[in-house]
Amino acid sequence: MIDLHTHSTASDGSLTPSELARAGKAAGLDVMALTDHDCAKGLDEFLAEAQRLGLRGVPGIELSAEVPNGQLHLVGLGFDHHDPALQSAFEQMLGGRDARNHLMLKAFQENGIDLTMDEVARYAGDELISRVHFAQALIARGLVKDLAEAFERFLGKGALCYRDRFRYSPEECIRLIQSAGGIVIMAHPLSLERDLQALEPKIAALKDAGLVGMECFYSTYDTETTVALLRIANRLKLVPSVGSDFHGTPKPSIFLGQLPVSEAVKQRLCEYLF
Repeated sequence: MIDLHTHSTASDGSLTPSELARAGKAAGLDVMALTDHDCAKGLDEFLAEAQRLGLRGVPGIELSAEVPNGQLHLVGLGFDHHDPALQSAFEQMLGGRDARNHLMLKAFQENGIDLTMDEVARYAGDELISRVHFAQALIARGLVKDLAEAFERFLGKGALCYRDRFRYSPEECIRLIQSAGGIVIMAHPLSLERDLQALEPKIAALKDAGLVGMECFYSTYDTETTVALLRIANRLKLVPSVGSDFHGTPKPSIFLGQLPVSEAVKQRLCEYLF
């Protein structure tokens, strides 16, 4: 089995990179990518543990691209994560996240919720602070019941305390990964556009910019959605990809090893990755 979209404590997951590799092996995966948000901090640890376990580990990252509507997340795979230009770009993105976090904290305080950065950072450990960690602090306070409510009321795009941050354009994201020897997959396409007729030309434009594939097999997509996305991928000659978007505790209903796909799909992906 294969899973090319997972997260660790290097961003907003609950398992360390080593623990994630062990969990993937235990779940029956034999090919797995770590794709933390905007950073490659956990990749050396993940890849070393994957190699020790006999798991084919893939260096990855999930980038948020700047788009006028919806959300576009791009998964970079198989790149040289020590590439200096790529590392510099990652640092700029992380700086944008840090600036946004302080703006969101100020927004909470202006709306009568006296969160502190120490309180939020408690859920991130020493790693990147994300909106998920803000949500966990809100849950602990009893202000929301779960992640979904936290994002709907406070943290989702357009919500009360949401604040935007620096992002590269889709074309820039794709070029960054390609320049370091990797490929780019579109993550959870319906986040960009839920209307499939309107979505297809947007994906076609990304393909023209260098997109190689798109997640058709995704943890929250039903069979009808998967089939519809597979048809789009086929028409556009894109590789169908497989991603659980596993986070562990923050998203407890999403599991590793639950997206079995044909050997043909797996082999087609592996041809690009190894």
